[in-house]
Amino acid sequence: MVRISHLAAGLGLSTAAANAFSIPGPDENGVQVAMGFIPEEGFSVQGGPVVTAETTLYETTALRAMGDLVAEPSNHTDTEVGRRQIWGGDDRVDWTNSDYPYSAIGRLTWSNGIICTGTLVGPRHMITARHCTPQPGEAISVRFSPFFYDGETRFSGSQIIFLIFPEQQVTRYIYTSNREGECNYGEDWAVHILQDRIGEQRGWFGARTMSAEWLNRNIFYNFGYPVDRNNGQRPIRSGGGTLVRMGGCSADSPTRANIDVWGGQSGGPLWEYPGTGDRLIMGTLFGYGTEYSTFATGQAMVNAIIQARTDYP
Repeated sequence: MVRISHLAAGLGLSTAAANAFSIPGPDENGVQVAMGFIPEEGFSVQGGPVVTAETTLYETTALRAMGDLVAEPSNHTDTEVGRRQIWGGDDRVDWTNSDYPYSAIGRLTWSNGIICTGTLVGPRHMITARHCTPQPGEAISVRFSPFFYDGETRFSGSQIIFLIFPEQQVTRYIYTSNREGECNYGEDWAVHILQDRIGEQRGWFGARTMSAEWLNRNIFYNFGYPVDRNNGQRPIRSGGGTLVRMGGCSADSPTRANIDVWGGQSGGPLWEYPGTGDRLIMGTLFGYGTEYSTFATGQAMVNAIIQARTDYP
């Protein structure tokens, strides 16, 4: 039987080493990644080694050549009724409803205490920010907890390998190889392959790209685990967000918005409510500057989700 130990109970990474970690500051453009860091949330695996996930690179050119595809969502019933960077009033609302689609969004936790947000996009496929993904060879384990709420309090389950259901050990990462200029933001997404098919119980989002017709419409939602609200222990949702600018890496990526964000929300989903019941993720949060929050978006991201479902069913 494998057990998870939190940092205070004896993490292999010392407390001093964990506390020495710091979130990178703003880049040359003044954009700050929205990662969170809570050292006491780190964990180790009692009775087993750190699991270092394998890495697969998808070429952006090949992904775009797949065409203008849409990744379909699961057929779970939709129950939704129709900063920091903070611009104006804080639009983020503490969220307690764990029905779909919120059951498909959760907290991503590294074994050293980094926290981000991720979204199920397949039976065992989760998308988040690339900067929320350990670099190849790093001795860091990652777990994903659907609708993390003061721990794993909403869903019960059985223990699988390193983690207790619904937390799942990430076993493979997929992302692109292009990381220059605006593509550092626009392609800052990664698909994580989970060990168990928890999407079959929790549901998953589909994915689609966007075009200029989506700009300047206050219809977008974001969800995540900011450390300035409940110390990253409970989720928040913001609605009525507006996309203000698109392009720079490709015509549809990255995208800037006026959505309120803070550390811990990195990788969180951008979506809108079409009234059809479908939930289609359109981007993942990179971070924020003084004017806008920045999301990785684009057809390459959508096609990577479709390809990952095929490659890792």
